[in-house]
Amino acid sequence: MKKHLFLLILISLCCSFLLYSESSRPGLKVAAVQLHIDEDLYSSVESFRRRISELIAECRQFEPDLIIFPEYTSVFIALIPYSRIIKKAANIAEAWEMIKKQEPLLKSYSDLFLFNSGLVERVIYSVFADLAAEHGVNIIGGSYFAWKKTGENDVTLRNRAFLFDDKGRLIYVQDKVFLTRFEREIIGISPGSMENALPFSINQKRIVLSICRDTFMSDWEEHFAGSDLWLDIKANGTKYTPEEAASFMRALPARIGPAGVGAGITTVLTGEFLDLFWEGESSLAIAEDGRVKLSERAKSASEEEILFLTID
Repeated sequence: MKKHLFLLILISLCCSFLLYSESSRPGLKVAAVQLHIDEDLYSSVESFRRRISELIAECRQFEPDLIIFPEYTSVFIALIPYSRIIKKAANIAEAWEMIKKQEPLLKSYSDLFLFNSGLVERVIYSVFADLAAEHGVNIIGGSYFAWKKTGENDVTLRNRAFLFDDKGRLIYVQDKVFLTRFEREIIGISPGSMENALPFSINQKRIVLSICRDTFMSDWEEHFAGSDLWLDIKANGTKYTPEEAASFMRALPARIGPAGVGAGITTVLTGEFLDLFWEGESSLAIAEDGRVKLSERAKSASEEEILFLTID
């Protein structure tokens, strides 16, 4: 009798502990910045720092654990040294011809971004790392074109996302795997590896990340299975028509259900740079009872907006 009573008490304590552990897991507060860019943003390092600082200060009113910027947020830092040329140019091709006259050793767009990759990384640290430490918040600063050594004398470009923790330490980077034609053939970017795309943790949440076109690929579902939150940072370089809105639903909202992921956040770049432009709606997708719905979404596909989201 005493033995049975002891077992009942032990089972009761175990159940209580499990219920407490589950209910005591902290929520995750996320500020997803739908960034609107233009040539003024990249006219100087000071201009970029000031604008990002203002946005993060606005985010901090929500006291988020994580702030997310979209794909390509930090790419055009590489063109800050040529801001005067860019103001005169009508399009990318014209700006490139003028830059080559100033920098005759540059033979390709890949050369241009490799040549200025050191500047980009210094600015990323001086802006995102410093602000993460100052405000005590984790920040994904979008992506930039990063150099990667692939041989004794060889380097390649990668489209790289990065995460600074709340102490300003770089704790995670991830390279885009499934590249667009623009990235692959025009810029000369090389793909990353899915094996190097790993989960990271904030507030005991298992978080995974995919970069724009990556999210359309079902290969990620098994790779990211069982995570708590899936982030998709996007730079959608086409008009956000009803057809394009439908294609967004075939990305993250189509992935999280089969992967057994509870929620997914899409953060989108908007705006123009020379003759390039981007549109799209940022959103929060929730998977419940085998169905996925957009519980939050941006009011506009072309304007700047911040979504304040809580993941329980």
